[in-house]
Amino acid sequence: MGKFNKDKLRGLDLNEEEARTGSGYKVGSGLLNDVSKSEGMEEEDIIYLRRDQIERNEKNHYSINGIESLAWSIENMGLIQPLHVTLGENGKYKLLGGERRLTAIDQLIADPKVEQWTEETLIRCVEKAPETISLPLPDSLKEALMIITTNKESRDYTDADRIMELKEWKKIIAALREKGIKRIPYVDPKTGEQELVIKGSTRDLLAKTTGMSRGFINKMENLEAHGSQALKEAVMAGETSINTANEMINHLDEKGQEEMLAQAEAEGVTITPQMIQEKAIQQQKNVNVITAERFKLDIREILKCLRKEDCYLDEAELQRYQDCLEQLQEILCM
Repeated sequence: MGKFNKDKLRGLDLNEEEARTGSGYKVGSGLLNDVSKSEGMEEEDIIYLRRDQIERNEKNHYSINGIESLAWSIENMGLIQPLHVTLGENGKYKLLGGERRLTAIDQLIADPKVEQWTEETLIRCVEKAPETISLPLPDSLKEALMIITTNKESRDYTDADRIMELKEWKKIIAALREKGIKRIPYVDPKTGEQELVIKGSTRDLLAKTTGMSRGFINKMENLEAHGSQALKEAVMAGETSINTANEMINHLDEKGQEEMLAQAEAEGVTITPQMIQEKAIQQQKNVNVITAERFKLDIREILKCLRKEDCYLDEAELQRYQDCLEQLQEILCM
């Protein structure tokens, strides 16, 4: 048996003219409740669209995960949170926020066992337009700002998501400075301030606009400045964390970073601090450099034995031990 359209039973079907032209179904005033109005949701913001009227946004590179559980939730409880879209030049609606929800919907539509979701099912959306943002920014950055806002409201960020947001905010701040803008309306969730003053370091502004720590921002900038291309791609693909990436940058050159990633992939393991230290020692051995990290790694087997049990020496052994220490001190500390 083919799928039936549950939304049509609810009276939300498109008429023939709307279906032919591809226009969305605008919700009438009687269908908006007082709660939505009081929260600032204007009647013209809500539209219902077929799946073929919605396009994914090539600028939205935020992570997509947890689709199975989300699809189950939408199938059994409905689409509680609408998609966020903006009207594109081709007459279709470009997705601003809701990549995970749309991916889950696509999965439901493709599943023949799920009868209530078809290509004709109307999807509840909130329409946003760049011109509603009064900042002196090009439409491309206004769109980026809308993507940041809608994604931040509805997802748990990965490191890659945070890095993408920081990059977009850097572009926005640079554009505002270029226009000579000194302040913009912006509600700081921590302080309650109603505007953002465009002054001081970019790093401080990024911390304020994103809510991310300066430590994380420093690590992102370190990755951008000193990470190999392979390492940057690994972080953005979620294959390694920003913390691990910075450990690699601090101890390995770009070639070493790439070799470390290749080794982890070949062995099917997660990169650990110990692996990074071992790789760093291997690199340093090639240039005959003894560092504190290499020395700790060189004596780690001795430390393992001593942690298990104390070692008791006779007088001759103790003398050899002391002689060895003196020789090492002469070599390393002269």
